[in-house]
This record gives sequence, structure tokens and C-alpha cells, in this order.
Amino acid sequence: MVNYFLAAITSFTLLVACTGVAFGDSSGCAGCHTFEVEQWSSSQHAMAMAPANPDTVAGNFTDGHFTDSDVQARFLRKGAAYVIRVNEGGSTREWPVRYTFGVYPLQQYLVDSGNGRLQAFNIAWDARAEPEGGQRWFRLDEPDQNHPGDAMHWTGIYQNWNNQCADCHSTGLVRNYDAESDSYDTRWQQVSVGCVACHESAKEHAQAARDGESMAPGIELAAMGAWLISQGKQPPRHQGPESSPNQVASCGRCHSLRTSLTDQGGGLVHDQFSLTRLDQPLYYSDGRVREEVFVLGSFEQSKMSRAGVVCSDCHNPHTGKLKAQGNAVCTQCHNAADFDTPEHHHHPGSSDGAQCVNCHMPESTFMKIDARREHSFMVPRPDISKASGSPDVCLSCHTDKSLDWSIATVDGWFPELYEQETWHHVQQRPSSGMVEYLQNPDEPALRRATLLEQQGQWLAQEQPALVANLAASDRAVIRESAFRVLRHGSADQARKVGEDGLIDSSLAVRIAAFESLIWLGVELDSGPWEKVRGEYEHFLEMQSDLPSGLVLKARYLLARDFVYKAERTLEKALNKDPGYAPATILLTEILRSGGRNLEAIDAINRILEQTPDEASLIHLRGLINLKLKDYNKALEDLERATALAPDQWLFGYRYAVALFQLQQQDEARKVTRALLKRFPDNPQLQALMQHL
Repeated sequence: MVNYFLAAITSFTLLVACTGVAFGDSSGCAGCHTFEVEQWSSSQHAMAMAPANPDTVAGNFTDGHFTDSDVQARFLRKGAAYVIRVNEGGSTREWPVRYTFGVYPLQQYLVDSGNGRLQAFNIAWDARAEPEGGQRWFRLDEPDQNHPGDAMHWTGIYQNWNNQCADCHSTGLVRNYDAESDSYDTRWQQVSVGCVACHESAKEHAQAARDGESMAPGIELAAMGAWLISQGKQPPRHQGPESSPNQVASCGRCHSLRTSLTDQGGGLVHDQFSLTRLDQPLYYSDGRVREEVFVLGSFEQSKMSRAGVVCSDCHNPHTGKLKAQGNAVCTQCHNAADFDTPEHHHHPGSSDGAQCVNCHMPESTFMKIDARREHSFMVPRPDISKASGSPDVCLSCHTDKSLDWSIATVDGWFPELYEQETWHHVQQRPSSGMVEYLQNPDEPALRRATLLEQQGQWLAQEQPALVANLAASDRAVIRESAFRVLRHGSADQARKVGEDGLIDSSLAVRIAAFESLIWLGVELDSGPWEKVRGEYEHFLEMQSDLPSGLVLKARYLLARDFVYKAERTLEKALNKDPGYAPATILLTEILRSGGRNLEAIDAINRILEQTPDEASLIHLRGLINLKLKDYNKALEDLERATALAPDQWLFGYRYAVALFQLQQQDEARKVTRALLKRFPDNPQLQALMQHL
């Protein structure tokens, strides 16, 4: 692995020196910052994307081939061009490779599918060394899983570079999607991730230097001061000037799962994106990473984040590599005499179990071979793994043991550990405990924002003052969630609070405020309202290549009484992805409001052919069948939805109410008792039980 990677770096460094591809931005940084640019030139940022040529293509295009049960691919050179010949679904086609995508541990290839679209081919090159299983072509999805025409097929919308990948692999990207022609004219300042991606005013900074003037290269990103090593029970302490609070939010613009709100680059994550919350199934209920959510959502839950640790305390910001190897990166701050000892980790020195990261930053593998580490730095809790289903770190090594063994072993080492509350426990608190957590500024902001949205309907109706207070939080992620929650309350409450959201400094907050107001039928006659309307409509147009964006556009049209246009927009979303449930749910709302219940059921049945276990749609069909007085089908659907989604208390509640209304009181009591075991403090379930 090391030799191959060094070879790749050497090749790319030569490319930089000879062709200027990696230095190809117009910021002119290399003249003054030679050392930093040299470091960057060997980083994965510099190689995030590049034109396909002999210096950048790592894969075997000489006699390369891949075959499985439903696809055959050959990787060819035709003169200076790189071509992939694909036989799939009974037809053969050659696709020109335009760009490489990434470099290690795998490299993908972007092919031109017309209309300005670049698609990420689903067979990638394993760039690891041969002894590690590398130097081969491998498939990223499963055979017979995705077929031509499917949304998840490599030619489909979810494997499209323009809307899914481009803004993190290139610098200064503008998508330029045209909804009318369904085409792109995507442009960038630099093909890879260059200086301007982080230092957004680098070009102006360089020009000022040439003019003998001084100008900052962008927002301050530096790590400042120093960390004093921990002593006994006293944790590491920071001394000197505080590190920039902007650094993590700047890195997080790409190293996170988020929704793009605008093409304008630079700034902080909430100025350009809306960060995904800690919801299942993206995360486990203990906050551990489950799906490919990258780093920011994990790190922002950590004690390190709250203490002021920033990315460059551990990583060189220009190479991307760790600043030290093994436990040395942790013992920069955590006293080795206390932590890098068998008394702490209970494993032989220099063993795998003695490595800090194996317990506190366990790996998850994505894209088949890309192992990435957890950044929440949680203390291993096998008891919570048992409750939440998250992987137990002990069993990743001790494969011959059981989870109960892990629980007992860790309890023997740290008997007080299991008394400490976790994020999993917080989400099970009674309502008063949740309110207390939301009000505590010392708790992670992203967790508070997540809890706020999870309990949004109840909070908007029962705790409007708390929601208004959180809408004035000093953390953008909390303000955004508070303004989202307003849509569950009254129009008067939204009007009182919402105008402040329209003048917020963060775009994510402004859009959340506008969206809640418009959904509640509130329109304001003010300059900020019209300004944010323009920002929101730009966001909708930018996202209208995706079904999710079209659903938002349909909601916006409905709020303005353009019902016919909204219905056509939802049909367009379902043409892009026939299995996209939110589009069908909103479409059925339109159909039901017009008394077209049978059409609504037909729409649900079509999508259930694609995703037969979609609980929300089965539940919705049950409600429609109740209205149509087809009670047997209704109860069958409501029961099945409850079983498929046991964490959705409302599904079970409505099932129990339907049973009661249909004179099946014993069964209604049985269902309600089961729900109360899971949700003992839910006031609506308690009221229903008293009524029964």
C-alpha cells in the first residue's frame, strides 16, 4: 500500500510541476506559500478530480475487464482517450471517460452521458497494493440490484456527479442546472479542491500582495494557542488565544452529509448547506455513524468539539494526514502515563487493543473498501450497543465472544461507566427531561437540534415559548431547527418569531424561517421577505433535478394555490424515481383533498411495487381505506405499518383508535399497552389508555 501510494503521489507531483494542473487555480498562492502548496500537491484534495490522462488514471485500461451476473465491462485505450465498453441488459455501449474521481483507496471514473451530465461509473479501481486485495476492478453496488432506468443505477440521478458529488470535489463550482431542458452547464474555478475552496479570498489576497497591500485570504481558520497535557482527572486545557471557531464549520462544508442551498462557495457550513440531523437510519440511536454521513455530524457530538479542539489539532490542513502516528496523535493532549497504559486500556502494550482509535474511533467501511473512523470519540458502551444495535467495538476483535461478555468485562473495568447518561438515554427521557436538555447550552448543539425536530410537533403546540427562545440561540443549527419546528404551530406564533429568521446571518436559518411561514400561509410585506423568497426560489431551482427538490417545489406551489402545477411537479419527481415515497405521500394529499381517494390508492400501490415495505405509505393507505369504509383492508394496513415501524408511535396510536372505533376494544387495549411500554410518557397514548 505504501509503495503504491508514494508512486501515485510522485506521479501527481510531477504532473503539477510539468503541467500546472493542480496549481491551475488563479489564486497564485505558490509564489509566497511554496511550502504549503507543495504539501497540498500530494494530498487527496489535490487529486479529488482530474482530467483523465496517463498521469492521473490509476486503473488498468490496457487489458482491464470486469464480469458478473448482469454486467460485462472492458476498460480500453483508444488513442489518447479512455473508454469503458459496457454490456448490460442485452445491449453494448461505449462510454468516454472524462475525469478521474478520487485516488485512494479507490478511484472512480466519470463518464459523459450527454446534456452536460457526468455519471460516476459503478465499477471502480481498487488502488490498494495487490497483497491487500487491491489492483483490481470491483463493483460498488450489488449484482442484480440496480438496472438501467433505475434511479440508483449508475446512469441514474443518484449517481450523477453534477448534483451529488461535484461541489466537494471541485472548487468554485456552479451547477447551472436548467429545469426546462433538464440539462447542465456546470462550471468550476478549479477542477480539484484547491486553495480557494478553504481560503475563499485567496485570489484577492494574492493580488493585494502583488500591489504591496495587505488583505486577509478569507475568514480566519487558524488553530491558535496550545493544549496543556492532562494530569490525572484534570482534562487537557487550552491556553493562549482560542482557535478559530470557523475552522470546523469550514472543513465541515464538505466533510458532512448535507443539502446544498446555493452554489456560492466559501464561508461556513450553514451559509451554503443544511446539515443533516442525527436521525435513524443515518445514525444509530446512540449517535454512532451508521450510513455514509462523513465526519462533521459525528465530531460535533464529541467532548473535544465542545472543548474547542479543531481539525488541524490532529490533521495537517494541507496534506490531510495525521500530525503524529499511532497513539502519539492522542497523547499530544492526553497524558500517556495515564492513558497509554495497560491500567487504562487493559490490553498488552502495542497490541491492537492498546490503540486509542480502535476503542474510541472504531472503523466503518464504505464503498466496499474505504475504512473510515468514527469522530465522536465516544467511550465504548456495550450496554448501549445492546439497546441501540450499534456495533460493539470489543467484538470487532474478540469475535469468539458475546455481547453479554463485553458488557460484563467493561463493567468489571469501569463499574461507574454504566451509570452515565448517553444520547440514547436522552431520547428516552420524559418530556420534562427533554425540555431540560434542550435548554442546556453545554450539550452538543447538533444533538439539541435533532431532539428539537424529533419532538417538534409537541413542542410547537405545548412549548411555543421554548421554541421561540431556541430560535434566538447563538448556534445556527439550533436556530434552523427551531424555525423548522414553527411550521407545526400556529400562524400567529410563526409570524411573531419568523421575521427574525428572515434577517438571520445564516442562509440555512433564513430558508427554514421562510419555508415555515409560507407553509403556514403567512406572507410578509417586507424587504427581507422578498430577498429570502429569491434565495428560496434559487434553492428550489438548483435542487429541481432531484425528487426531493421537486417535492419541496410542489409544496411551495401548493402554498400559493397552484394545485395543478404541484401535481405535475410531483409526477415529474416520480418519473425520476418511481420509488420516492415523499412524492407519493404529497400527491395523495392533493388527490384526497379533491375527493380522488381511489386514485390516491392507485398511486400508493404503484410505489409499493417498488418498495413493498414502505411503512408510511402502507399507513396512509390504511387511513384512506378507513375513509372508504373498507375496514378489513384498513386494519390490515394499519397493523402492518405499526409492525414495520415500531418507533413511529403515531402509527400504532391510529391503529389502536381505529380498533376502538370498530368495536374491537380488547385489541385496542392490547396495542395501546404495548405502545406505552415503548413510550411511557406520551400524553396522547396515556389519554387513549384512560379512555379505553
